[in-house]
This record gives sequence, C-alpha cells and structure tokens, in this order.
Amino acid sequence: MTNRNISINPERIISQTLDELRITDNKIKQNTTSLVKNLETSNSDEFWINIMKAIVVSCDENKYVFSNAELCDFLTIGARGLDNKRYESSINSGNQSMNKVVSDAIFSIYKDIMENYDNVGNELKNYYPKVILNIISIIRRGTDISGEKVNLYGLERYYLKNKTDAVNGKLAISEPIVADVQKTVYIETRKSIDVQSVQTLVPPTAKEKILSKKDLVNSLSVITGRKKNELNELLTKIPEQDYKKITDLCVNYNKLQKYSKLIGTEEFSRQIEKELGRKLNDRQLQHATISIRKVKTYVENVLDGKFIPHGSHGINHVKHNLEYGYQLMGLIEYRRRRYSQSQPYNKNSKV
Repeated sequence: MTNRNISINPERIISQTLDELRITDNKIKQNTTSLVKNLETSNSDEFWINIMKAIVVSCDENKYVFSNAELCDFLTIGARGLDNKRYESSINSGNQSMNKVVSDAIFSIYKDIMENYDNVGNELKNYYPKVILNIISIIRRGTDISGEKVNLYGLERYYLKNKTDAVNGKLAISEPIVADVQKTVYIETRKSIDVQSVQTLVPPTAKEKILSKKDLVNSLSVITGRKKNELNELLTKIPEQDYKKITDLCVNYNKLQKYSKLIGTEEFSRQIEKELGRKLNDRQLQHATISIRKVKTYVENVLDGKFIPHGSHGINHVKHNLEYGYQLMGLIEYRRRRYSQSQPYNKNSKV
C-alpha cells in the first residue's frame, strides 16, 4: 500500500484497495473515489478506517453482496492498516503478546465466516461488512465505529455479539458511517435527497405547533420518570438545537406512544406510512423501530449531556442514528448544523 513517510493519495489508496478486494463494479469505484478524495490524512489510522467506511457505504448503497473470499480479504486488508503492519496499530505497537491475541481472534472470525457465511441470506450478509468494519476499527484505534472502547481480548466476543444483534435486527450503523466520512460531492448529493425526503415528512401543523415550557416538562417527566424541578434545570443547560429536538418529540408524544405499542406488528409500518403518505424501506423501518424503543434513553442522554461527540467531525454516532429514525417518522424536524464540523462542539452556541 504505502507508509507514513510518503504523501498519501486517497484516490490511489482506494483504487488499490478495491483492486485487492477484486471489486470491479464501476459505480462502487466512482462512489468510493468521490467519498475519499478530500479525506484528512494526518492520522493514518483514522484515514484508513474512513477508507474502509467508504467501501462499506458504497457497497451497501449499491446492494453489493460480498463473497465469502471478499469478506475474508476485507478483514485481512482492513486489520493490517495503511502501513501493512499485520494487526498492529498505535494501541498495541510492538506488543507481541497482544498481536497474538488479535491474530487468534482474527483466525476465529475467519473460521466463522468460512463455515457460516454462505448459509445465511443476503439480508444478513449485508450486515457482515459492517460487523467487520467495527472489528477493524477496534484493532486500529481501540474503539468501534460508535466510539465504544473495546478491549482487544474481547474481539471475538464482540464479533459474535454484533452477529447476534444483526440477526435480531438491532445492528444499524449505516447512517453513522456515512456521517463520519468526510463530506464530498457524493455525500452532499445523497444528503440533499435524504433532506428533501425527511423535510416532507414533517406536516406544517406539527412545525407550527408550540409547546409551552410547562407542557414540555410534563411530557419529559412522563417519558423519563424524573422530577419536574430537575427537568427544568436540565433544560437550561442543553444546546438550543437539542432543546428543539426534544420539544419536537414531546409535541409528537401521542404518536410515540401509538408507534411503541405497534412495534413488531404489520400495523407499525402501515400506520407510519399512512401518516407520512409515503413508503419506507426495510432499513428505514429498522431505524424507526430502534429509535422508538430507545426514546427514553435518547431523551435522558440529551438532558444529561452524555452524547459526547467523537472524532474531528463532532458527531456522536448513536445520537445521530436515533435522530435519523425520528426524522424518518416526522417526529423531529431536520435542522442542518450551522457550526463548523472542524470546530469543537459548543454547548452554549445558538443553533
């Protein structure tokens, strides 16, 4: 590939990586090139993870299903990193015993892929690159894509849990992956489409409806089970943008209750699509389901300031993913961030 002392050319790196994976689809090549051409290269591990993310995003968007061999190659290439150091990164550099731990875990994952991958359906196969992407992220920087720290001794256990979550429909990381890759023409085009569709989901009456502070606190008290005095104080500390999102959810509290009772039934998608006046695909419905189930967690983490931004783009992946689900259902209004993503998140900024 290349090393840290040579000027990194993102487009050349992505081209070489796709060649090694034997992925020849022209659309995927074009999309990945657009995604990576402006990537920041100063941190080679972060850059490498974004290269891997671009491949996962583009393959997912183009409904490309990895073969058994391609998936194993994706794991091999991703784990070795930009500098071809086998399973070694800044978190285990020079530590031979730790390298063996990683190597053994990788071997076990290979074995599982070889034995089980061809026996699952395409829907589940679509999750495997995302699961492997998390493994690559842990090996290279010690955290998964959402920023959760994972001990290298727990790699195989983490992989098996991710697989189980995928089977049970709990693993949904496509949107956070897209959000964390450097903005380019491809992402901006995709976002413009998503934004237009999301904005049409919010009825004018919902946008115009005003919730009093008293009603907001009452709704939050029902959702969280917390005392109203505590909620009043917390609301004064959160950014204005988060305040508006929480208000949107409380305005739509009746819908939240209704959808929550319908999860797991055919009526769930029917009711949402009836309200929206449009169809949602399976992935969007999965996002919606997860967001409904996690509404208490979302609200409490926003109020408590627990959604810590990760990386240079100032994005918390879990928060972003849950909000995407609420936006899809028209429960919160899409609001473009106005502060620079290259700057730290300012809790006192008015957005």
